[in-house]
Amino acid sequence: MSVLSTLARFRPKLKEAARLETTQLQLINLDVLEAQYKDKWPRVKERIFDTCEQFISKRIGSDDLILRAANGFIVLPGPSRAEEAEAFTRRIETELKAFFLGTDYLSGLGLHAETVDIALSDLFGGIHSDPMDAAVGAYEAAGEEEALDLDEGLKPIPPPRPREPVRLPAFELRFEPVWASATGFAALNIVHPVGRLRGDGPLVRGHVLSPSEGGGAMRMEFDRDVLMATGRAWQEAAGQGTPGALAVPVHFDTLMTVKYRLPYMAAINALDEKARSALILHILGADMDAPMGSLTEVCRLARTLTRRIMVRIDPRTIRLDRFNDSRVDIFSVAAPAPEVFARHSAALAAFAAKLMRQRIMLAVEECHDPVTLAGWLAIGPDYLSGKAVTEERRQPAVPFRFTPGEREEASEGAS
Repeated sequence: MSVLSTLARFRPKLKEAARLETTQLQLINLDVLEAQYKDKWPRVKERIFDTCEQFISKRIGSDDLILRAANGFIVLPGPSRAEEAEAFTRRIETELKAFFLGTDYLSGLGLHAETVDIALSDLFGGIHSDPMDAAVGAYEAAGEEEALDLDEGLKPIPPPRPREPVRLPAFELRFEPVWASATGFAALNIVHPVGRLRGDGPLVRGHVLSPSEGGGAMRMEFDRDVLMATGRAWQEAAGQGTPGALAVPVHFDTLMTVKYRLPYMAAINALDEKARSALILHILGADMDAPMGSLTEVCRLARTLTRRIMVRIDPRTIRLDRFNDSRVDIFSVAAPAPEVFARHSAALAAFAAKLMRQRIMLAVEECHDPVTLAGWLAIGPDYLSGKAVTEERRQPAVPFRFTPGEREEASEGAS
């Protein structure tokens, strides 16, 4: 279906509004990749755009619209979207950047995302006004029995199906022991919610489980459910020994938005005191370009809720001075693929050394292969986790000593 045809179908949804807050995503470094792939570039470019479009489509509402542009995408909000435009743009940008970093042929891409308020007259008038008017006229004039496609014959448009209420899927928790380089112990577990978006769908984890149609409110509910489930899991495990600390995930926007942070704070205050003392808030989805005041506010708030906090960052784009007043204890990063690590190992080592000088600890997650693990062991971060380090568990682990990649020896001690 052409862009004109797609817009013609979308236009009736927008008649009540004069303006739209759109999300515009610009892919950076396409020219560099074009020079690299030369004659293969048209095929590679198509693959890049197809992959990105599929990724974005899974994270937008059912009646949102995604359009391809010359160097990126435009996302138009559907009438049912509850998530605020700026929050939606930040979320898509954060998740897409993380996807680029972990995908080999996309790792060289950069991304610029912004929320742009545009008039509908500009949106529809700027795309070849005469064909657009003809397309819309054909679409709106066609009755159900004689509806015509703008490109070729269309079947009659069926009436919309009643929308099912959006619900959070069921999930289970997985606990990933984290090896501390200073002691050789795993006294910290990273909490991962795991479930299926559909009954027969693949297992996914993290905030992907929170339907995008539910917006920030549903993501807060998800964060709160994960928090309460983590508290219960700690109490159950405490009957067999004292578990280690638990790094429980919470989205940056849940703590940033007042109407979401208050019920989340109430949930933390409702936890058993011992369980609460074992928690570390692991803040995910923070925009590295967010205002310094916002970063400071969220991190300092988190420090009032748990004794220590972790913040997931992108080491390629972070400006450490923006966290000067944030009192972050641990920065966490996702280990890049081996080939990406090989290209950037010197920069990553320099980044780790800079954190050490500032007395901020570094936790490297997702070390899933021996090559990646060996590279990070040489750099010497404070914490390491991933399949190549040790397997995750269904219950919080009692602290134990082990060597990454080797069989663990259970122990009750830790430091």
